[in-house]
Amino acid sequence: NHRLQEMLQTMCRARGAELCPIDDRYCIDNGAMIAQAGWEMLRVGQVTELSQSGITQRYRTDEVEVTWRD
Repeated sequence: NHRLQEMLQTMCRARGAELCPIDDRYCIDNGAMIAQAGWEMLRVGQVTELSQSGITQRYRTDEVEVTWRD
């Protein structure tokens, strides 16, 4: 987990973003991280119909499209 955070910090700095890692108590629960991403999407009005959604188990962190940030 700490190595992943180091890698994410490097990617964020390269893109002018700020890494805000979740409290270690929740790092064992990917559901909390998925819920946060979902909240950020909903907050800006990005909604995906269930019929248009899918699952990709092997997403690379640097391949995820972040559409809720300017």
